[in-house]
Amino acid sequence: MELPPFPEKRPRGKIKGIKFNKKEREGEIIFKHKERKFYVIRGEKTYGKYDTMVEAYYIKKTLMEHNWDESYIIQTKTKTEKIYINQKIKKATPKINIKFCPKCGNKIKSNEIICPICGINLYEVLNIDNIVEK
Repeated sequence: MELPPFPEKRPRGKIKGIKFNKKEREGEIIFKHKERKFYVIRGEKTYGKYDTMVEAYYIKKTLMEHNWDESYIIQTKTKTEKIYINQKIKKATPKINIKFCPKCGNKIKSNEIICPICGINLYEVLNIDNIVEK
């Protein structure tokens, strides 16, 4: 068995062109501090502004998969809106970080709202606005 002839000029080192023009091929995500928004930019064109990095990254990946066609952005926006609508908001009482009543000095358990001795409402004394009644 004969081997093929050894090439005279062979490439050495890393393959060129992998990182060349990466911003033009993949685009980039930029955060603008004044607006507090993330932008997906490719060249001079922007593809929307987003509140979180996750949303911007998801949009960028879907655009890359579909050759930067803007019609797919509308489909992904409706999907993310449905996700946010279906999330349930958990309501809970804020925890009180004091161990003793500020009026009478009685020891208070972590789950008590009203002092058992003096009858004072601890949320009103501490000026907590997020009061959720049980």
